[in-house]
Amino acid sequence: MRLAGRLSREVLDIAGRYLRVGVTGDELDRIVHAACMERNCYPSPLNYYKFPKSVCVSPNEVICHGIPDCRPIEDGDIINLDVTVYVEYKGRFYHGDLNETYLVGNCDEESVHLVKVAYDCLKAGFEMIKPGTMYRDLGAAI
Repeated sequence: MRLAGRLSREVLDIAGRYLRVGVTGDELDRIVHAACMERNCYPSPLNYYKFPKSVCVSPNEVICHGIPDCRPIEDGDIINLDVTVYVEYKGRFYHGDLNETYLVGNCDEESVHLVKVAYDCLKAGFEMIKPGTMYRDLGAAI
C-alpha cells in the first residue's frame, strides 16, 4: 500500500507542476499516463466502467470525476486533480488514490476562501479519526 501511495503522490505532483492557464485536461491526462508508465503502474481510472482517461480533472463546479477534454484551464479556475494508480508489489495488487485542489492563476477572494474552508474542514475531520469514531460525528467537527 505504501508503494501505491508513494507512486500516486509522485504522479499527482508531476501533474500539479504542469497545471497552469492554457493547459488542457487532455494534456494533463497524457502527462499522468506517461508518468504512470514510467513508474510501472497503471492509471486506475482508465477504462474503469468505460472511463476514457487516466486522471480525473474537475474544474470549478464539477464536483468530482471530471473527464479531461480539450477545454483550456482558465485564469481563476479551481481545479481538482484526482490520481489513482494500480501497482503490483510482491505478488499482490494495490491502488493508491488521492486528489488535490489547485487555485490556477489569479483567483478571487471568494475562491481562495472556499478552498481554504474546505481544507480546514478536511483537517478537522482527520483530527477526529480514530477507532470507534462514528461517521455521523464528523459533521459536528466539520
